[in-house]
Amino acid sequence: MDMVLVLVLLPIIAALLLGLFPYHRLQYIISGVALALLSIVAFSLYTSLSNFTFHLPHNINILIIAADVVLLLFFLYQGRKFNNIKVMVLAAVQLLLYSYIETVAPAAGSAEIIVDELSKFMFLIINGVGGVIVLYAVKYMESESASPFKKRLFVGALLVFLSVMNLIVCANSILLFFFLFEMTTLASYLLIAFRGDEISRENALKALWMNQIGGVVILVGALIAIIGFDTVMFDTLLESSGGVLMLSVALLSMAALVKGASLPFEGWLLGAMVAPTPVSAMLHSATMVKIAPYLILKLSPVLVTTMVGGVISLIGALVFVAASYLALSRSVLKEILGYSTVALLGLMMALAAIGTQESIAIAMVLMLFHALSKALLFLSAGVLEKQYHCKSIEEMKGMVSRDPKTVGFILFGFVSLTLPPFGLFMGKLFAITSVASLLSEYPAYLIVLLALIIGSTLLVLLYFKVASALLSAQSDVVQSEKMPIPTGFNIPLVVLSFFIVAGAVGYIMMQQNIFVILLAFPMLFVFALPSIIRGMERYDRTIPYQCGEKGSFDSALVYYAPSIKIERAMYWGFGILFVTVALVGAMT
Repeated sequence: MDMVLVLVLLPIIAALLLGLFPYHRLQYIISGVALALLSIVAFSLYTSLSNFTFHLPHNINILIIAADVVLLLFFLYQGRKFNNIKVMVLAAVQLLLYSYIETVAPAAGSAEIIVDELSKFMFLIINGVGGVIVLYAVKYMESESASPFKKRLFVGALLVFLSVMNLIVCANSILLFFFLFEMTTLASYLLIAFRGDEISRENALKALWMNQIGGVVILVGALIAIIGFDTVMFDTLLESSGGVLMLSVALLSMAALVKGASLPFEGWLLGAMVAPTPVSAMLHSATMVKIAPYLILKLSPVLVTTMVGGVISLIGALVFVAASYLALSRSVLKEILGYSTVALLGLMMALAAIGTQESIAIAMVLMLFHALSKALLFLSAGVLEKQYHCKSIEEMKGMVSRDPKTVGFILFGFVSLTLPPFGLFMGKLFAITSVASLLSEYPAYLIVLLALIIGSTLLVLLYFKVASALLSAQSDVVQSEKMPIPTGFNIPLVVLSFFIVAGAVGYIMMQQNIFVILLAFPMLFVFALPSIIRGMERYDRTIPYQCGEKGSFDSALVYYAPSIKIERAMYWGFGILFVTVALVGAMT
């Protein structure tokens, strides 16, 4: 249990030290040492064979209750301050529900903290990937237009974020989980609003009220667990049967859909793009949104072969397709990456809700490799933003001639998301195989299977669309001075790339099948792709009705935007499916 305390307390201590020492070199040392220790401890826990339980002292529980009330009052104040009715109403509802639940909640039976295999796995993602992002943030914030103290406060907030995440993935008490859930909401609200302009504040408030919906359904789920089974503990609830079990689990699952930014809640996650790049990387890869598949995985023993699990799988699969499609209509690189995150989270939750041993293992593989690849891509996008002030893919046309190294990292990130032998390709391939094997027993999974195939195809099209802009010919772009990647950016990118390669090699070796190595052959095409594109420059392209004049075709500028009616119908449909989860839980 001492190692778990290190994971919770060390980031907080490091954040306090950063606030005290203004020297950049010392900030790197503090961050580097803290993150190295966190990674070592996380790996040690992951390789340990035993699980851990911990009962919180009564005084600590009282402090958590007080902190929860203060947090909800702060949300209420923010809603009043910025005249946001949604934030005020949701904060008031949470206060009323929480106050009532605390008066009727039974005394703790089992331990409030349980560190199991899933928790240990999450520790690897949170501290390994999140740690690299924090190290990158130290360099990134140097050029931000903010006071030195505010910059250190930003990096410190990211560290505290890691501490909260380390605790939430081992919380056995639903009420403790609610408090930490709302703490992540607070962190995202403050980090998105960091730059203080109007759009940052607007997007931060959107993130606040949308995530508060998740908090409300958690509290209602906890209240139903108390009424039906006299417990607020996950382990006791999941060992129960009959009664209102599925309604309670359905409501908790709905919180995962909100936190995972499933449609129609993706707006809060995409709005985070206005914040500094480390925020986007942290929310999308290592921390915040990973609560969503984590929670579904935690609930999967009850969801397996149930109607609630089937509806969640359906929602996740359809989100995988819809978000992949919507990404094709975007031109800002971080928005494209954001929609692909929403899509892949939908896939992870769909597999987790199926609940078989194989689908759970595949969902965990996707979680790990998605965290690594998306962190690499977001941090690389941040380099282009800082070095060349490029945000949209139109501005990045021909970037390979100006910054081949950063473009190389981005292309490698796309390859790791798309092609074998990397874990995301393997995970999607095995996911299709796993779902297909269930069709004879559960024919309804055909929808999920088709969604997996269509969504995977759309994502490949999306990544090649962006790559075509980055690899366009030098003659098509305005030349500018090349700038080397600063060491503070370069090291995190190299570390993440190494983790991706090491993970792919390890995953292939775990398959114990020599023929899996043959799937690496498509990589030869990737390495040859730049020379193939260069070779095509000599071909002229003509467009009808241009009198034979030479025209250009740029696949990076081709968009596939849905009409307003289709987009509106899509959001209404997903909203109805979201409510359906609770209705099915109540009827089951």
